[in-house]
Amino acid sequence: MKTPCSSLIRCRRKEPGAHLPAIRSRVAFTLVELLVVVAVIGLLSAMILPALGKAKATARKATCLSQLKQWNFALIMFAHDNEDSIPRESFIPGGTTINLWAQVRNPLAHDVWYNTLPDYAHSRRASGYAPEAARADFYKPGNLFHCPSASFPKGSGVSEVAYFSYAMNSKLILNPFRTIKLSSIQEPGSTVTFLDNRLENEPKIDEKQEKDNLGQPSAYASRFVTRHAQRGGMAFADGHVDQLSGPEVVQEGWAAFPQTRVIWTVDPGVDPNRVN
Repeated sequence: MKTPCSSLIRCRRKEPGAHLPAIRSRVAFTLVELLVVVAVIGLLSAMILPALGKAKATARKATCLSQLKQWNFALIMFAHDNEDSIPRESFIPGGTTINLWAQVRNPLAHDVWYNTLPDYAHSRRASGYAPEAARADFYKPGNLFHCPSASFPKGSGVSEVAYFSYAMNSKLILNPFRTIKLSSIQEPGSTVTFLDNRLENEPKIDEKQEKDNLGQPSAYASRFVTRHAQRGGMAFADGHVDQLSGPEVVQEGWAAFPQTRVIWTVDPGVDPNRVN
């Protein structure tokens, strides 16, 4: 006489050929699943990367305006300490030639903006970068002398030429004067002090703009550049900064005249395109 099974499981185990369902572990994706994951990652990247790029561009724009404001503040403080006079724009009066490092470190350049204003901005003077071993540091990200979106010529770190991505307005101090009084500027709210300065690798706003001697420490509309979503940074004599579009600043490669929205000279009635 057979003893009854105590449980269904035990009975099934005793039955010939009876087996419990096998438990299998999955350790790999199928090809379809892998393709789905790749597609999702690609879709997320396509959505996120443009946003990240836009955020970086916005940050560079804000940094550029902040740095221009620092240079502007330094100029105003310099004038306050020097009987209202402002520093020179360039080693050579009129800013007619690009500066060499030999000029930047020349003792006669002690009163040019790039060697006087850094003291007020708690920054290093341009002459401090003149030694060959230090020139590459001049172009490193974060340097107050440069717009964070600037594109420098190849080999600039070892070149004898000093490239400036910011420039002082070359039409403020006109020959034969060595300096001017800050208070002599008739329309300070519209008169440029510093601007985004075009370099060799950067596109023109207008085909008639200057193509030679780019990167000078002094410049005006003919070398103005728009690095930030078709807008370029400017600082003004009243202390404010702004970013303007190319057509607001440049007409036929030069400054708009009569001068209204943007003024380059102490007297707005002077044509900046006809004086040095």
